[in-house]
Amino acid sequence: MRALIIPEDPTLDQHVIKPIIEGVFADLKRPARVDVLTDPHLHSISQALNPTTVSDIIADNPMIDLFVLAIDRDCDRLGATEKATTRVAEHPTKLVAVLAWQEVEVWALALHREKLGVPWSQVRADCDPKEAYWDPFIAQNGWLTEVGKGRKKAMRALSGQWAGLLSVCPEIAELRERLRGLLSA
Repeated sequence: MRALIIPEDPTLDQHVIKPIIEGVFADLKRPARVDVLTDPHLHSISQALNPTTVSDIIADNPMIDLFVLAIDRDCDRLGATEKATTRVAEHPTKLVAVLAWQEVEVWALALHREKLGVPWSQVRADCDPKEAYWDPFIAQNGWLTEVGKGRKKAMRALSGQWAGLLSVCPEIAELRERLRGLLSA
């Protein structure tokens, strides 16, 4: 299985999204080579959800078995949920989507939620958790100069916390179930 992640911006997001998608395949006991799309290098949710862009990416990568559109939900201010659903409907056998609630950095924060000093529900409810929680968290830990501005280091905690991550980030658990159904079909 070859999977290609389509992020809204791979520069930093890849350090969070790739280990999670690899974790989903491992949890399903399905060997997969997971890569992150860097060409074209997308820079926004609008680009990642553009129907022509998605179709071109799929057409330009015929060796890929599955594409995973992984973007921020951002309180659905731009209608990302509906647009992602439409993109998946246009490519039902090749594309799945997962929208981070509200940003992919929340997935990394989930691995360190006990250190945040606020209820997890508060983090998940914030429309801009990157600014409110992620930025202070990485600054406090001195990770700003680390790879991916701390994202890679934060994700090292994933190995022992997979079940916990699925329990506090249901969108990842839902993706796992969609992939289970798609891969067993």
